[in-house]
Amino acid sequence: MGAPADVSDDAIGESGRDRPFVLVRLDRDGLVPASAAVLIVAHLLLRGWATAGGWFVREDFLAIAAAGDRRVAVPGPPGAAALAHAVASVAPGSWVAVAGLELLAQLLVDLLLYRLLVGLFGRRPAVLLPLSVYLASTLPLVGGTWWSAALVHLPVQIAVLTAARGHLRHLRRGRWGAAVVSAVAVAVGLLFSGGLVLLPPALFAATLLWWTDGRLPDRLRAAARRPVWLLQGAALATGLGLRALAHAGPLLTDGMLAEGVHALPRLLWRTVLPGLVGGPWLWSSLPSALALPDPPAALAWASAVVVGVVILGSILVQRGAARAWLLALPLTAVVLFGDGGSPAGSAGERLPAGVVPPAVLALLAAVCLGLAFLPVRGAPAVLDRRAWTTRTTGLRLSGRLVRPVPAAAAVAVLAAGTLLSTAGFADRWWDNAARAYVDTARTELAARPDVVLVDGPAPESVVAASLAPANTVSTVLSTLAEPPRFLPDHWIAYELAMLDDRGRLELAYVDPVTESGTGPIRDCGWVAGPDAVDIPLQRATGPGRWMVQLSYLAGVGNAVYVTVGKVRLPALLGSGLHDIYLQTTGRFDEVRVEVEDPRHPVCVSAVRVGTARPLPPEQR
Repeated sequence: MGAPADVSDDAIGESGRDRPFVLVRLDRDGLVPASAAVLIVAHLLLRGWATAGGWFVREDFLAIAAAGDRRVAVPGPPGAAALAHAVASVAPGSWVAVAGLELLAQLLVDLLLYRLLVGLFGRRPAVLLPLSVYLASTLPLVGGTWWSAALVHLPVQIAVLTAARGHLRHLRRGRWGAAVVSAVAVAVGLLFSGGLVLLPPALFAATLLWWTDGRLPDRLRAAARRPVWLLQGAALATGLGLRALAHAGPLLTDGMLAEGVHALPRLLWRTVLPGLVGGPWLWSSLPSALALPDPPAALAWASAVVVGVVILGSILVQRGAARAWLLALPLTAVVLFGDGGSPAGSAGERLPAGVVPPAVLALLAAVCLGLAFLPVRGAPAVLDRRAWTTRTTGLRLSGRLVRPVPAAAAVAVLAAGTLLSTAGFADRWWDNAARAYVDTARTELAARPDVVLVDGPAPESVVAASLAPANTVSTVLSTLAEPPRFLPDHWIAYELAMLDDRGRLELAYVDPVTESGTGPIRDCGWVAGPDAVDIPLQRATGPGRWMVQLSYLAGVGNAVYVTVGKVRLPALLGSGLHDIYLQTTGRFDEVRVEVEDPRHPVCVSAVRVGTARPLPPEQR
């Protein structure tokens, strides 16, 4: 009973040859895709508005640092890490590029879901309701705005929908090209989430439940005999093999299961169930511009009741509806227990459960809602109205429920909920300390384009110290269109400047861990003239990076050589009392100074070795 090969999934409905001519025709052949387009555009506009005001946070800076030739490992699934490297290499630190890619990927997800729903149920107005459930769900919100989470959640959704739609086209039309596309999607998807190892079994279960009929043993044999499972098995082997080559680690660990069990009540009660009906409506703030769903208890109860009523109502109204929820239950459990809400990877403090909800559950809810209420085109009949719905009262009640007005009211309630929830999340997402820091630095550096900055750790509120070495000021400011210059190792500087905790440009000083003390010559210290002078430090430095400050007095300018450890650097000294600075690494216990012209000796009054810090306000 499949559709003709030359008819697309959208083509359904009677011929228009006998219809009278009208100036504007509003039939379902045009109304359904037009309505879907309006819903998708509204969804993308809302998502784009929320995304545009945000910026990079937490693990996002690891990819930025890696693109800047720092030896930084980007944690997470191999596919997500490779994609992070690729994007950072092409558009390093560009939030516009990142936000644009996120929106393009979300557009692809929305279109794939619409095409899958139409492929399953035909181009009927009823498919707009499950589509609206996904679009109004906030479960994909954080996974579509925070870059490190989007690197996992958006590709996983694309892989799931591509695999499902390809498998459906193969079942309906016998096209092996579609089966190959489905298998490739499974293999690629495994590089982004090990949980997709259950996608082929889920496709098998769906084939068994909706594409076979007769006794269960006969149905099992009919489903298992399809050669498409050889392709799916090869896809699993390929994906798992690539994960092993990338040292991606086990698919599931005891720790993940233990954490999943511990976090399940809160994740389900405060995140998943409210998120399916447009919640959580309210959020609690977390560091780094993220937020934790925090719905009012009454609304959390209401969302659970709504979800329960929909599931129970479908079972009471139609025989066969329970199949949809039997398919959804184990898949939901795997997602929740298998750490489905993680971002690409965590290199710092682990986030609480629910901060990044499992976006794929919104897809699962939309598809299973359709399977519970709508017949699948071209498949054996599964759904059958129960006898009570055919009586007068039942017909009256069920007739009211399926009219457009109640469905439109449900969509409006979902839309209002997601508007409120997205606005609440955006308030916290836009409060990004890193973005404020960079905006201030951009303004300050525009007035001093010639300044050379001292690099160092960024404030903890901007990038956590646990992300070192990606927590440096140079990594954060590499996101500027014209990043400033930073003082490299073994380079002489005549002025020390750096950013304070708010991104303002300030002169800096050396906070010493060791210094020279007082020299042997009164009012001079140490003299570098005909002979070089070795200036001992009170104690040797340890390993690490050090800033050296050399204070001198010269009657006439001269060229000198400064030796620190095994590094000998030339410097030009002006007349008068000044300082020079250099940055070096390693252990040393003295500094040597030698002049090029011994007729003009130089007094070295002090040497300080330590860490550069902005001058305190009272010394500026």
